[in-house]
Amino acid sequence: MTKEAQSIDVVLFANEALGSTEELTLGMREIRQRLSQVRRWYNMHAIVTPAADFPAWSDAPWVLVILNPALLVSDNLLAELLALTHGGAKCILPADPRGFAPGMQLDYASRPGFDRFVARLSDGPRQGDHDNREPWVYLVARDALLELGARSAGLSWSAVPALLGARTAIAHHAFVHSFADYHSSTRSEMLRLLPVDTRQLLDVGGGNGNFARTFMTERGGQATLLESNPHAAAVARDQGVDVLVGDFLSMTVAARFDAVALLDVLEHLAEPLAALVKARQVLRSGGVLLLSVPNMGHWSVVWDLLEGKFDYQPVGILCNTHLRFFTRHGLESLIVDAGFRVERWENVLSPSPQTFANFLEARSTPGVAPDLESLNAESFHVLARRD
Repeated sequence: MTKEAQSIDVVLFANEALGSTEELTLGMREIRQRLSQVRRWYNMHAIVTPAADFPAWSDAPWVLVILNPALLVSDNLLAELLALTHGGAKCILPADPRGFAPGMQLDYASRPGFDRFVARLSDGPRQGDHDNREPWVYLVARDALLELGARSAGLSWSAVPALLGARTAIAHHAFVHSFADYHSSTRSEMLRLLPVDTRQLLDVGGGNGNFARTFMTERGGQATLLESNPHAAAVARDQGVDVLVGDFLSMTVAARFDAVALLDVLEHLAEPLAALVKARQVLRSGGVLLLSVPNMGHWSVVWDLLEGKFDYQPVGILCNTHLRFFTRHGLESLIVDAGFRVERWENVLSPSPQTFANFLEARSTPGVAPDLESLNAESFHVLARRD
């Protein structure tokens, strides 16, 4: 990092929803490593300093504002943001997935894959116009904050990029990926797998209860969330979901359900078989099990292993909170061992890039048969029925 970076102060906002989770802890450690040469960090927690007041705290000519700390950031983040300041920009945001055309494949599912994706961005234009997207992170000049503060004493940090108008730019060669909604997805795509006569659903480990609420809204049934995180459970309860707080395996569940959902949960458990056996016990006769599980055999992981890498990240197949890993063969065996039979199996596809496909084709060897279906499946969606 250049000496220029040492004249940058960081303003860091907390993510109350993720709190002190292992994912955010790892993510912040990696961000700090990549910003190791910035001068000073200001943590905004209970008391938030308005943007207009910050120049009285700091004489740094540039301020890096991290509004969303749940980020994967490119290694070149500061270098690319600073590069655009020499062209006159006063506020610079990195690129992120929101700037790409709908349907474009963002073909990264691990840190090495993320780095390869970022490297390819250098083939395109370096700078673009600001499109008024909600800022996650940006670099802003101190003199720009002073100017805006003279106009608005209550200046919001999130409003700064838009207020600077044409003096705000996007650095297309730097890139960030947010995992802030990791625990709050609605998972509405899973609803179509449930039988139409499902009336009582138990959602195990469903975070803020968004899938449970979606089921109640779209199917008109009754859902119960079983969640071990008290904060997430409180959010769900405040939004009208019936909630049981505690550990699924140790908790006594008296009710019986038409369906039990474990969506991206099994891989976090030390005893996934025991969890499926427990799910069978709380199901009515003929009830169904709904699963979403990442595929350890995905090309992104295989590529990393070929390069001698197996690096945990705050999100994705190699999330640092994953304790168990599955391929289709292993997951099918687990489901059968727990007393279920698979009724529907869907692979969620994230096909390998041409570079990796060419690598496999060039090394085709008799006796070695790559499972292309597995390599292209990022995760599995499964409906299984209790016998």
